[in-house]
Amino acid sequence: MKNLPLILFVSALALGCASSTPEQNIGASYPDAYQRALVQFRGTPHVQKTDINDFINFLSNLGADDTADRARELYAQDLYFSDALMLTDSKDAVVAHFRGLVDGGARVEVDMLDVLLQESDVYLVWKMTAEFQPIRKPVTSTTIGVTHARFNTAGKVVLHQDFWDTGLGFYQNVPGLGTVIKAINQRFTAEETQR
Repeated sequence: MKNLPLILFVSALALGCASSTPEQNIGASYPDAYQRALVQFRGTPHVQKTDINDFINFLSNLGADDTADRARELYAQDLYFSDALMLTDSKDAVVAHFRGLVDGGARVEVDMLDVLLQESDVYLVWKMTAEFQPIRKPVTSTTIGVTHARFNTAGKVVLHQDFWDTGLGFYQNVPGLGTVIKAINQRFTAEETQR
């Protein structure tokens, strides 16, 4: 496969850009960690509409000055969290992650497109527009994604798994790395049209 060296380079670079410290790394790849979390954090099948609405309100107002405080209120102490930029089981790390979003000057707007509820599983389909400054100039990025959430009986989030394209939504806007990601996308597009 002629793209393998390029894919390996981008993968290594992307992993280096992701947030990961020893306390945040729960020792597994995200698919394995997610599968274990589905068993460990079953959530309550009696999710309250007010808890879902509070969580939607939180996500819809990411980047507000009180984002970290609201995260501290909404998330359970014992949890699984993966948003494609960070994988952790530490509530303090989640709060710090959201505080960093505000402190970094990012402006984030999340529009809920749909809410699906199936027993203990809540799926939020959203469109996110983020304004951030990777290095020199500000960038606006729009992407779509899904958050899978579960709540405990106290209404706190015990499982948060985001599914979204960080390559298109974030990494392609990082100077140097973005050029490589765009080149890979073009190669795969060219290969698809040749078939």
